[in-house]
Amino acid sequence: RVRGCAHHLLHWELQSTMNPSQAGQQMELEAMADMFNKMVDQCFKKCVAEYKEPDLSVGESTCVDRCVHKYWGAHQKVQDILQKQMQAGGMAGKPM
Repeated sequence: RVRGCAHHLLHWELQSTMNPSQAGQQMELEAMADMFNKMVDQCFKKCVAEYKEPDLSVGESTCVDRCVHKYWGAHQKVQDILQKQMQAGGMAGKPM
């Protein structure tokens, strides 16, 4: 819990020294890294039952491939929806 608070404080301090474009890019990078870490964690938990060998079995490899594909596809759909909502919101306040 304390680590999370320290992370948010550091995040805020970094953003306060950046211009808005840099802060946006940093937030996007952090969001992608977070998504990647969650995907790795979830797919590993789902697909690797035992950690017996240094390499994945064919079944584990296939499972991971499918899991990553589904996770990434879901992420892309959410991003598309959010982008459309942002564009619609941005257009709503502008006169035609």
